Amino acid sequence: MFSQIKNRRQFIKLASGLLAAPLYSFPSIHAQAQTSGKAPLRFLTVVDTYGLPIASRNDVWVKSSASDYALEASDLGTILSPFSNYLDNMLVISGANMDSREEANETVFHDRLPFHLLSGSSSTGAYNSSGKLLHSSVDVHIGDYLSNTYGLPNSRIYPHLYFSDYAEASDSTFCFDLSGNQIRSIVGGQNAAAAVFGDITNTTSTSDLLLQAELGAHSDVLNLVSSRVQALKLQLAKENYNTALDTYNASVNDLARELELRQTSGGSCVIPDSFSSLGNGGRNSSENERADIFKVIAQAFACDAASSITYAIGGENINQHNHGFLYNAAEHDAEVNTLLKKNLHAASHITNDVSDKVHELTRIHQAEMMADLLDTMATTTDIDGSSVLDNTVIFWTSTMSQNVHKGSDFGLLLLAGKNTNLQGGYHYNLSDSTNNDLLTTIAQGLSSPIDNFGGYNRSGNFMNGLQNGPISKMLKTVL
Repeated sequence: MFSQIKNRRQFIKLASGLLAAPLYSFPSIHAQAQTSGKAPLRFLTVVDTYGLPIASRNDVWVKSSASDYALEASDLGTILSPFSNYLDNMLVISGANMDSREEANETVFHDRLPFHLLSGSSSTGAYNSSGKLLHSSVDVHIGDYLSNTYGLPNSRIYPHLYFSDYAEASDSTFCFDLSGNQIRSIVGGQNAAAAVFGDITNTTSTSDLLLQAELGAHSDVLNLVSSRVQALKLQLAKENYNTALDTYNASVNDLARELELRQTSGGSCVIPDSFSSLGNGGRNSSENERADIFKVIAQAFACDAASSITYAIGGENINQHNHGFLYNAAEHDAEVNTLLKKNLHAASHITNDVSDKVHELTRIHQAEMMADLLDTMATTTDIDGSSVLDNTVIFWTSTMSQNVHKGSDFGLLLLAGKNTNLQGGYHYNLSDSTNNDLLTTIAQGLSSPIDNFGGYNRSGNFMNGLQNGPISKMLKTVL
């Protein structure tokens, strides 16, 4: 079955918006993209919970963490090796600390850390699902900026989306809206796809009829809009609005042509058959469902449906998966098999060779799924003629720096397309910068010209010493 990105209700909303909008020039969506001079930038945040083993950091992460240097494939440890084809996109980070948590004197607990991860601030209320911030998280800020301020055509349906594999509705989570309220996630690949693309459950046998009916409905709406415009022209003939109305009517025709193009081209905004069998998420979903949400993310970006997406792997607060399918009897000890079959949280409270191997294998698995996503984005043409990857920043972050509940010396990764403002191809030691500086830098990497982000404690007071501005060495241009 194939399903167009703009389902009937979304399309009617769009057409209604055309009628309700001011009578000014409305060039087509693609024409705006081509003439705005702005890359259609996007942001993806992927959240891991438990961090990286410290004893084997140079083997699993990066060869040296002591300085800044240009990356070579031989510098990449086992976890980063899946990204070896994307060296020029990589900003490998060592030495980062969650300074906002330390300055606020908060413990390294799962209920505290989500408030700081993407915001650099403390909760102003409880440490649970009712906790609030004084501002949005950086992923929401960036999504709002790209959708509403940056200057792209206002065609994206979603400024921000939040996905996870498992709902933990009573716990604190990572995303906060523009008013500082927590955002609950859309759980599982099937729900994520349905939220973005509409109905994905129809059978293949009826696909042609469904497409014909859907296209017919779109054409009917367009005809109604066009008829309404013609009627308005007659009513306003004496008011000298004809030029504006002609442009308005042309925009409707442009939209009709775009629908026909999407219908006949079989392009990236046609949703594949496999989406009708995506998983429902939950704890310990099957191996073949673990990459489902990454598939939805790739398609959402290909369809230019979202400016910012956040994906918390394994759960809204902590990773609730086990990973028994990663065990290889020829390579791993029986103790590794036993721990892999447990909830990953069990390994986060242990520091030994067995737990380190479990975390290494888990993070390699995550990296391999993300590398597949990069391959898809690198071969998908964006609306400006670049690849989708060229216009995307991916932030792979973690609530804890190490697998024994630590909050210092994080290993983090950014993957930045060539049209973004981040300088890829390097390892960066950020021991002299704060997590607030890093969030500011990421925002500037996506063209948001802010000079600080977050930095508030539980009392709502601004914490001194956390804001040093963007990290200039990571940026092509400081905004």
